[in-house]
Amino acid sequence: MGIFIPHSKLPNLRAYKYQSEDRSLITKYILKPFWHKFVNVFPMWMAPNVVTLCGFGFILVNIVTVLYYDPTLTKEAPRWVYFSYALGLFMYQTFDACDGTHARRTGQSGPLGELFDHCIDSLNTTISMLVFCSAVGTGMTKLTVLSQFALLCNFYLSTWEEYHTHKLFLSEFSGPVEGILMIVSAFTLTGVYGPKTLWHTKVFEFYLSRRFIVVETIDIVNAFCAVGLVFNIISARRNVVQHYRSTSNSTESANKKVQTATAGLIPFFLYFATVFIVIAYDPRIISWPFILTIGLTMAFSVGRVIVSHLTMQSFPIINPPMFIPLFQLLFQLASKMVGIDSATVLSPLNWLGLGLSLGLHAMFVTEVIYEFTTFLDIYALSIKHPKEA
Repeated sequence: MGIFIPHSKLPNLRAYKYQSEDRSLITKYILKPFWHKFVNVFPMWMAPNVVTLCGFGFILVNIVTVLYYDPTLTKEAPRWVYFSYALGLFMYQTFDACDGTHARRTGQSGPLGELFDHCIDSLNTTISMLVFCSAVGTGMTKLTVLSQFALLCNFYLSTWEEYHTHKLFLSEFSGPVEGILMIVSAFTLTGVYGPKTLWHTKVFEFYLSRRFIVVETIDIVNAFCAVGLVFNIISARRNVVQHYRSTSNSTESANKKVQTATAGLIPFFLYFATVFIVIAYDPRIISWPFILTIGLTMAFSVGRVIVSHLTMQSFPIINPPMFIPLFQLLFQLASKMVGIDSATVLSPLNWLGLGLSLGLHAMFVTEVIYEFTTFLDIYALSIKHPKEA
């Protein structure tokens, strides 16, 4: 088809070589020994991508549980539900970590596996965020969208960094390892103490602008996450700068490459700027389809970055789903001008946005899988060429 991958770029898949650097002490001394034993659970005939999908199944069970017990993200669920969230997320992390090891065991390591892994991770970011918001009780509010922005910003930055440095870098404290373990611990503690006690206990209060501001435990967590986000932004950019300085012939050349790389961050922040304008104009638009549209849009964008990295294309600046919030805002303004109540158009706009983002993402995934499997002569969900003993 050649919409997202020019056929002339497909031969670059042959040059694929996975590189990573994981500085986590928890991974090195605790998780890796566990993963190396756990991977033996998977039979040798099972494709690594199936392991990835099975892990994602635990997250889907979590979100279905949320939809049943707490569709508004404001209610307290039975205590066992929070323990199930912890188990589901931990199993997702375990399967996600084992798929690469299983790929090497079966001789199936390749670019399709990396793409599969990143695409599933991008979907999990939004879905697990909704599960966590249910445990905390944020509801469909601006705080939920802000939380989604922080998590997706970390993920987008990590992918942007990998595109330029050709290496997946995990610091001493990273989202896929320590971040997930902290959320697993948070779900477990929520099951023990309950969401009100754990997340909405008053820590202190202070007087500001003629009123008292109450600071709860969840506010402390949010502040910690904000600091972590700033640290990750600085760290990702520093790694890219160091990479180009070490691989360029001159300082001037390195600076130009860094400027070009930094421009790749502009679409992400412009997109979320339009998202924040839309919710500021009418917060009632925040809903399940609105949140999922954002998640699918970023999954599409991150997927394109990974494909561009694997096929050595230029960084994808323009991604059609990113224009959805702008379209929604313009339609709301036009409706108001002709006298239509904005409340009557919010639901259709939300579902239209979800349909567009889902359709574009599905088109992207199907094309990429077809092109990769055809060119590399492999299957996506089964092993076509078993490893020779």
